[in-house]
Amino acid sequence: MKYVMWINGGDAYIRGAEYNMRAFLTLLLLFLSAGTLAQNPGDPTTLPGPRADFVALDRNRDGSISKVEALANQDVQKRFASFDMNRDGLLSESEYALAMEDNEKRILRDSLITARVKAALLAAKGIPSLSIAVETYEGRVQLSGFVSAPELVSRAGRVTAGVSGVRTVHNDIAVR
Repeated sequence: MKYVMWINGGDAYIRGAEYNMRAFLTLLLLFLSAGTLAQNPGDPTTLPGPRADFVALDRNRDGSISKVEALANQDVQKRFASFDMNRDGLLSESEYALAMEDNEKRILRDSLITARVKAALLAAKGIPSLSIAVETYEGRVQLSGFVSAPELVSRAGRVTAGVSGVRTVHNDIAVR
């Protein structure tokens, strides 16, 4: 599409870009509302009730997750004690929901850190950032891949350590 630009009293207008933005927003609105309208309120899968992942972990169907049942999910097992609010050795559905919400926040934080590290490596001149893999878990960043010189290994580690949110760096980059 060709954009038409003209000056009117010192104000510039771009008709094509405005049209594309309106079309995009209209389609986005239709897409989002179609998903809402497609839900059948009589469908039993949309009724409130226990979370499917909670039910899957609750092997004995007693309405709570024990420490043994939590072993099936590493993230729940790892944070079991911190989310067992009443210290009864069991996670209720509400305690489990808090644990899952916290886990989702951790995943988002780790994803943000990974993106920041990749951007920093990409911005650093001389570092072959496309040959370096970045993985993050709870702020601990692991770098892996291959570079051509030892100084690039240490430089990539230093760049990564300078990124906001990085707690530790495990530099497993090898020289080829």
